[in-house]
Amino acid sequence: MKKLRLKALDLGAKELLSREQLRNILGGDGSDDGGSGPTNCGMTPTIACSGKSSGDQCCWYTNQTVYYGICRSYAPTYVLRCSDLN
Repeated sequence: MKKLRLKALDLGAKELLSREQLRNILGGDGSDDGGSGPTNCGMTPTIACSGKSSGDQCCWYTNQTVYYGICRSYAPTYVLRCSDLN
């Protein structure tokens, strides 16, 4: 990977941010490719509740939209899935 060099600009800033501070601003440690969606959300409502119990909080994403809900199971299949109908 090519290293980027950033030159300090004289913008009247009082201090420069450290690498760790910059990572916090960008929202992560730099390992995310930016296009995979939230890391703790499932790609489907069913996958979002995999390994969880009924009533647990969950999220899933589709078409770059994130939905938050609670794991529930409904008739007739009673498969646990993330429901945003809270």
